[in-house]
Amino acid sequence: MLIKQRLQCPIWKTPYFFILSFCVFIKIARTGIFKKFSDTLIFSKKINLVFKFINYIFCRRDKVNIGYNLLNCLISLGPGYIKFGQALSTRPDLLGQKTCEYLQKLQDDIKPFPGSVAKKIFEHEIEWPIEKIFRNFNEIPIATASVAQVHLGTLENGNKVAVKLLKPNIEKLLFKDFMFFYWISRCFEFLIPKVKRLKLSKNVEVLSEISLNELDLTMEASAADELAENFKDHSKYRVPKIYWELTTKKVLVLEYIEGIKINDLSKLERDNHNINKITEIGTEVFFLQVFRDGFFHGDMHPGNIFIDKKGMLVPIDFGIMGRLSNKDRQFLAQLLTYLLNKNYKKVVEIHSEANMLGKDVSHDHLAQAIRAISTPILNKPIGQISLAKLLGQILGLSKEFNIEVQPQFTLLQKTMLMAEGTTRQINPNINMWELSGPLIDKWISESHDPFKTLEDWIHKNKILLLKIPEIIHKIDKLISNKVK
Repeated sequence: MLIKQRLQCPIWKTPYFFILSFCVFIKIARTGIFKKFSDTLIFSKKINLVFKFINYIFCRRDKVNIGYNLLNCLISLGPGYIKFGQALSTRPDLLGQKTCEYLQKLQDDIKPFPGSVAKKIFEHEIEWPIEKIFRNFNEIPIATASVAQVHLGTLENGNKVAVKLLKPNIEKLLFKDFMFFYWISRCFEFLIPKVKRLKLSKNVEVLSEISLNELDLTMEASAADELAENFKDHSKYRVPKIYWELTTKKVLVLEYIEGIKINDLSKLERDNHNINKITEIGTEVFFLQVFRDGFFHGDMHPGNIFIDKKGMLVPIDFGIMGRLSNKDRQFLAQLLTYLLNKNYKKVVEIHSEANMLGKDVSHDHLAQAIRAISTPILNKPIGQISLAKLLGQILGLSKEFNIEVQPQFTLLQKTMLMAEGTTRQINPNINMWELSGPLIDKWISESHDPFKTLEDWIHKNKILLLKIPEIIHKIDKLISNKVK
């Protein structure tokens, strides 16, 4: 069933939905977030007055750290709210830059379940005694997150593996939260038509699909397998081996990576790894994932990238992956190129060509606004330039210039922030966009090359092309029979 159809389940009509809505509403209102909403230009004066009244009733303090309060509120509400807060952290157009910076600190904070329960889950899923599979199974998890935890195990053949197990009842908890988010967003869109351009319900659908796919560990294994296939010929980037025979929807067993975290500079230098080379490889891999394949690792924080003994970059945790269509990649490549070249009129043109601007938007005024927010960022030393932050600032112009927000770029911007942050941690003097600029230019020229386009089309349709002689023969035979 499509995620949208699942989210439209009629549970919202029950008293439970309204009780939950009221409780969550009160808790969130106490953070002072409605004061933030009333300060935006998204809503009408009447709606802003309502928001101010709500804020006065539930949060009367004059000096309120909204970002800090919202951060702690979402953590206390549970895993679905944490994930939603992580997504909101990339939307300064909704909450403002400072509040988003607080939400970027969101960390999954759920206690692990006991190791004895982990063993039972594994045995129930694999239908085999755990002692017959592992020489050793560590009951204390080596990592824990909002939806799963990871244990270290040693197989009978001596191979070390990471065993990822979903937390009990996590699907019900997450789905209940997302259903609530969906109907709240639909209510907002119905009551306040101006917010429709923000595509709140569509963003909830995208976040729900990503997060609920994360609950099917065979999907994570499949994502890892696809990423491995994409980089099978790369000499410095590899994906851990998946043990498919020990993998189910609730259990994922994969090769345990014994390496150094990419931001542990002291250990990398101790083992004589070349930091500049690691930066170059990481930048190239990011470019290939986003532009060549349109399939990228969506959780690229330093804890998810290791350097093994051979100096290869090895990603882990494939629960959050993003996809971009070829059209999206073309738009993104042009956008980044024009921004780096400070060609702001072209930035506006491609937004217009993508039907992302309202009819009454002044192109000159928008170009001037983009220049105003871009210049302070692009005039910094090359190692301090953040295109991800700049994209967030441009996104913040959406309410003023009626720009259609594209949900597919939400995860990408979060990934870009992580990639930039990681690059800056390990090599402050290098800017990943300076390294990837020539790669992007080359990709744009190749993707517009008619011979290259024809070659790609022939490759994708080679099975159909091989059938052409057979089709011609059948047509010829049919004509001959009619003539007779």
